[in-house]
Amino acid sequence: MSRKVNHLKDELRRTFTIYALIPIFIISIIVFILAFAYWNTNVLERNHNRLNAICDMMSTMISNYLDNANDIAGLCDMNVLRDNKTAKAEMYEKLYQYTSMIGVHTDFYIFDTQMNRLVSNQIQDPEFAELARTADWGVIGQIKRKPMEPIFTFANSIHRFDSQMDLIIGKAILEEGKITGYVLFVVPAAQILSAMTNPDVHIVVKDRYDYMPICTDDFFGAAMNKMKPEFQHANGYFSFADTKYYSSKKAILDGELTVYAFTSIGGIVSQLVNAVMILIGVLIILSLSIVISVKKQVEEKTKMIDQLVEAFSAVKQGNLDMRLSINTNNEFEIIGEAYNRMLFSLKELMQTNHEKARATVISEIKQLESQFNPHFLFNTLENIKFMIKLDPAAANKMIIALSNILRYSISTSSSEVTIQEDMEYTQSYLDIQKYRFGNRLNYILHIPEELNHCSVPKLLIQPIIENAIKYGFHDCQHMLVEIEIKMIENTLVLTITNNGTAIDEQSLNEIRAMLISPANVSQHSGLYNVNRRIQLMYGDSYGLEIVSSYCEGTIVKIVLPIHKKQ
Repeated sequence: MSRKVNHLKDELRRTFTIYALIPIFIISIIVFILAFAYWNTNVLERNHNRLNAICDMMSTMISNYLDNANDIAGLCDMNVLRDNKTAKAEMYEKLYQYTSMIGVHTDFYIFDTQMNRLVSNQIQDPEFAELARTADWGVIGQIKRKPMEPIFTFANSIHRFDSQMDLIIGKAILEEGKITGYVLFVVPAAQILSAMTNPDVHIVVKDRYDYMPICTDDFFGAAMNKMKPEFQHANGYFSFADTKYYSSKKAILDGELTVYAFTSIGGIVSQLVNAVMILIGVLIILSLSIVISVKKQVEEKTKMIDQLVEAFSAVKQGNLDMRLSINTNNEFEIIGEAYNRMLFSLKELMQTNHEKARATVISEIKQLESQFNPHFLFNTLENIKFMIKLDPAAANKMIIALSNILRYSISTSSSEVTIQEDMEYTQSYLDIQKYRFGNRLNYILHIPEELNHCSVPKLLIQPIIENAIKYGFHDCQHMLVEIEIKMIENTLVLTITNNGTAIDEQSLNEIRAMLISPANVSQHSGLYNVNRRIQLMYGDSYGLEIVSSYCEGTIVKIVLPIHKKQ
């Protein structure tokens, strides 16, 4: 008879419906009202604060420059400035002090009536000076019409393609009622814009003729750089081109300029974030009461979840011995039983795979050890055949050396031998090769006695020497093979050097690529076998390194861990 399984998700659904949905519904209404009120207040406050700050900045800056222009015009003696370098320097210093006190980068000029520049912080004349030499209009024309008072205006640059205008403040220099020169301050539009730019509030400065000399977004402008009528009369919340704004404005400098502040309320992220934070705060307060009331039931229903989390954490850390015991008569009991079966099967599978992997590695190492070059054997036997007739004693020594080599190569007692044992075999191999090549081949061994008991893979050096003889004698009459073994930084380094024909760059790159590939597809099986055996036995951080150059021959380094055999 099958047991009835209770579904945990149904029990949790009923619990959280009673204890969560009703409070959340109440919270949502409260938070929505609070968030809306906060958002509205924040939009208005930020807009008005920005408007007042810009109005204060513009009024203060223009007023200061008007006063400075008036002061400088009263101090200037054009006859002295024209001929006296000291007077020019003093006037330059005074102008620089005035502009520095205001804190906005400003260009200043003093011109005579022919628009010759006498004092300035710029090396070129401004555009309005060039125009004034040919036409009596622009800022110079305005100063001439009102010589007794300082004036300010805005002017476009013909070298810029935007709609922004530079602020120009000027005053005529008078001597006995006649104009003898002009003092002018020029505040670049970029300096004013840098102080006005704000990602949340756009600023527009409009003169009494509805022109926009300064604005942070050309969207508010119409033809001839005039302000769009829809924005001129906007005040408070309004919509334009499917975008909602809040607008405020303020007149400054006796109505000469009007400053507008526009806030786009369609995507004010910071206000929304604040509203979300308020919502989270209210939810946390109300959630505390929910957590306290349902704590007992949640703890009872989540005991088995804690067991599952603990069990899977143990598996993640490599512990496969922790079993689950869940008796809840629901899905978690089925999960617990499946987990226990999975754990048992996993341990069996890992054990089987470990044994298979170990057997595979041992088999591959033995196979690599057994690969002996038959050409060497055939060549040696041929040499022995001739040496028997020419020098029986030497032939007898070759037979003994060959016997030692064959006995050593087919021995299966161990994959590792001492350096002393392997070098005895290597020396026998070199002796046979020396019988073959005579005085054309010599060798030197540098083996410290304290390293004789270090263990290395069997048949390690012979394939390297075999490659050196096979390829090194192409363009070489006499070859020297030098074998050196030493310890470097807790590793054993075997260096086999020969002065034979160097390996060309292409072949050397192919050999290096072959050494790091998982399978050998090249003709250099000896080098590959040595490197493969080392990495199977000790890991990928050990193996062969090959360097070859035209003048020095070839150097093969074998890097091994230090293992000493008692």
